[in-house]
Amino acid sequence: MLVPVLAVSALTLSASAAGAFSGQPKPQITAEAERSPQGAKLTIKGKNWPAGARVKLTGTRAPAANGTQDFGMADASDKGEFTHRKTVLCTTNRADDGESTPVTITAADSATGVKATARVDGGSWVCQ
Repeated sequence: MLVPVLAVSALTLSASAAGAFSGQPKPQITAEAERSPQGAKLTIKGKNWPAGARVKLTGTRAPAANGTQDFGMADASDKGEFTHRKTVLCTTNRADDGESTPVTITAADSATGVKATARVDGGSWVCQ
């Protein structure tokens, strides 16, 4: 049984991205995470990316993690959109860690370096 965890998606665009797409909508991502016996099940969606862009997805500040987590690459469609699903291992057994540590998801265009971020609740990284 999956236990939904509140996943707040917030967009923060880096300063380098702001000038790179003048007159065009800025690249955005949203992220959702839910806790499961297999680990944190992530769904990351992007829009307004260049058509065909290769976007690297990473996560930082996972509860008790030793470093950045690699979530793989996503390919933007001709419309500049992508949906990427990934299950990552849990990083802590302590519920307190998950409650106090949000995870920042970063999407970076591999060609231009343009970035967008979203944050999700760290509770999805707590082992069941």
